[in-house]
Amino acid sequence: MSKGKRSDHELIQVTSGFERLVHFLFAGSCVLLFLSGFGLMYHSMSFLTALFGGHFITKYVHNISGLLFAASGLLAVLIWFKDGAIFDRDDFLWFKKGGGYLWTKEGIPPQGRFNAGQKLYFVLKAITWVILSATGVIMWFPYAFGRSLVTLCYPLHIACVTALAGAVVVHIFLGTIGNPGTLQAMITGKCTRAWARFQHPKWLQEYDEKHDAT
Repeated sequence: MSKGKRSDHELIQVTSGFERLVHFLFAGSCVLLFLSGFGLMYHSMSFLTALFGGHFITKYVHNISGLLFAASGLLAVLIWFKDGAIFDRDDFLWFKKGGGYLWTKEGIPPQGRFNAGQKLYFVLKAITWVILSATGVIMWFPYAFGRSLVTLCYPLHIACVTALAGAVVVHIFLGTIGNPGTLQAMITGKCTRAWARFQHPKWLQEYDEKHDAT
């Protein structure tokens, strides 16, 4: 289809099936870890352990979810590092404008496959993924490590969970209610050309150039 005849309602592929699988495994394991972890940590939230069938089963759910979190996190970093961890001038200008969320939406610089806010979230999740996976293994097998290291892992683990939990809440809001059309892209892997032009014009230009050349 020639560039002049492209419709704003045309659906274009924004993510592959494998990318969506990795995303949902990473996100799903994260949710399970939050629920099981809070249930194990706080007596006031013991009702969460009841959801999994008791304290013993919850512990296994937490450990297995941790393995899934570590594995899917590795895939996520390998897949999205280039698009999600490298900032350019437009990203810093995006921050200065508050991404259009805090004040005016005018003059927002064009964004690539991920906007600057999504990149910041990706970097935060990548850092916490490393720390949570490492501290989780040490806490899982405490007798294999020194006492001082194990003791240090607990507050570090909790600090990362706190930071990640807050970021996840914001991420879910902006990925659903905050930006209509984003959820469709995550579930089906497709978005309208109009949505891509509004949210990620730089990426859309690269997409068109790539497909025009084929």
